[in-house]
Amino acid sequence: MHLIGLEAPRLGKEVAISTEALVLALAASAAWGIGMTAATPAIRYIDRLTYLVVRWGLVALFAFIYALVSGNLAAPALGPAALAVLAGVVDATAGGFLYLLAIERASTHQATTLSNTAPLWGVLGAVVLLGEPLRWNLALAAGLVLVGAYFLVERNDTTGRRSGGSGILFALLTGILWGVAETVPAKLALDQGLSPEMLLLLFACAGCLGAVVLLPFLRRRIPVRVERRGFFFVALSSIAGAGLGWLLWLKSLELAPASVVAPVRGSTLLFCLVYSVVFLRERPSPRALVGVVLAIGAVLLVSFGG
Repeated sequence: MHLIGLEAPRLGKEVAISTEALVLALAASAAWGIGMTAATPAIRYIDRLTYLVVRWGLVALFAFIYALVSGNLAAPALGPAALAVLAGVVDATAGGFLYLLAIERASTHQATTLSNTAPLWGVLGAVVLLGEPLRWNLALAAGLVLVGAYFLVERNDTTGRRSGGSGILFALLTGILWGVAETVPAKLALDQGLSPEMLLLLFACAGCLGAVVLLPFLRRRIPVRVERRGFFFVALSSIAGAGLGWLLWLKSLELAPASVVAPVRGSTLLFCLVYSVVFLRERPSPRALVGVVLAIGAVLLVSFGG
């Protein structure tokens, strides 16, 4: 009885900590959804290249201030720093550019659904690049995503042809890049001792500089287009989306293991769907909703399938 009396308060405290961590992870997912959804109105007023440079520049500033205030601003070792930079270029620059192409060619709920399958592609990336075992749930989840992508391609009522096909492809590629970048180089950087704060700072700086490098190559095809009201949406996507989302996520990881909070990340997909309907006035068709459900099932299967 004495041992049970000691165990009960400890167990209650652990449950309270896990609950707080899950709430923070859910808030992080909601914030990430804001960042992804705000990109749609942003690129109506600002061209893609300018958007990437400004967005990741703001995130880098946010990460620098946070690292400085938290006392975690320090010169990193070369190896993990290089991995963080690689993750930033692949995720923020390449993945970000593909995502913007996706939302230009498909509706926001279509693009965010498939790009948020990143957890699946991240685990598959670990299988291919890190030699981790391939489990049955991964193969099934990949199949669900591909079938979901088919349902997300809408039929044009006037021509009978499929519409949004290229946007769907770009969204899938975005999810693959995001998943692999977060799971392989980012995970390796953390495993080698890089703090989460410095990872975010180097990640954002690399994303911004990567977009700057693209400027001389793509500026002729993507002319400068900047309207003042577009900066509100860029700031919303940067600070409320990427910056605040990562801050809440890191806080959740401080309270509970990644295995406890990682499944909550799949809720970003649902938040994006709700935001697109409420704020962007999109109306997903029943066919598209089937695709969304299949994609959600794939993410849950990866998260809870062991």
